[in-house]
Amino acid sequence: MGVTLRQLEVFVAVADESHFGRAAQRLHCSQPVVSQEIRRLEGAVGTTLFDRSTRTVALTEAGEALLDDARALCAAAGAFVARARRLTDMRSRRLRIAVTPSVMDEILPVVLRRAESAMPDAELLEVPVETGEVADALVNRDCDVGLGRFVTPPPHHRSDLVRTEPVLVALSEKHPLAREEAIDLAEMGDLPLLLWPREQNPDYYDELMRLCADRGLNPLVLVSPPRIVGGRSYLIADGRAFSLIPASTAGRVTDGVRVVPLRRPATLPLSVIWLERDHRPVVAEFLALVRQVGAELAGEQRYPRT
Repeated sequence: MGVTLRQLEVFVAVADESHFGRAAQRLHCSQPVVSQEIRRLEGAVGTTLFDRSTRTVALTEAGEALLDDARALCAAAGAFVARARRLTDMRSRRLRIAVTPSVMDEILPVVLRRAESAMPDAELLEVPVETGEVADALVNRDCDVGLGRFVTPPPHHRSDLVRTEPVLVALSEKHPLAREEAIDLAEMGDLPLLLWPREQNPDYYDELMRLCADRGLNPLVLVSPPRIVGGRSYLIADGRAFSLIPASTAGRVTDGVRVVPLRRPATLPLSVIWLERDHRPVVAEFLALVRQVGAELAGEQRYPRT
């Protein structure tokens, strides 16, 4: 029969109290239970731990030798439980957030800054993903919540609209329309449209193509990596293409690129997605904060003119 932690705790209590009755009170159990646990422990270790020949309870030589080890084992078990509880508490306040490139430019920095005071004990971790990868990150449990555009919630997930923001035209600063206050898409003529591959986010891609068609434009599409204002933006700066971007990314365009609003405004949605059965308070707090920041930013509708 193996030795249990409970037996060691009883052993230490009896040794400290030198009395089975007081040990029982300390352990919130009956005296017969204490006596039974001591007998089981003595049977497991093969030696007598207490001298019961007098009215007082005294440790035997073996009991004296084993007491420090018993205390150490009880302390180690207590430390183990305390650490496990701390880890559980930490996990309950940890939130992994999948974010697409455009989300990193505006709403996420504001949310993280506010969270420092509104959720000081929460650990918010960014999980960067490309356009169209938010749903996969949620399904694969790589994140707890996601922020993105045109994200179809996976099964057992919910989605809320955080805000909408204007669509801007990104074009070369040398383009004749670059200094206009606003432009019609049809005015882009034969200039190719720089977009990411459709399979990256079909709904987002199709929405931009519908926008073009609605405005009388049927552009040739140049396929670019997801970060359309990134490595291939030289095509825009050189006047060889234009792109359509959310207003929040306007501050990230490269030299030689200018952003201009549409004369007939159009908007793009930004949504937050989360696992429906994740009822941790940190999730509810984050969702409330995102909605608040989204409402504030939606009222501002500002963007830098480059």
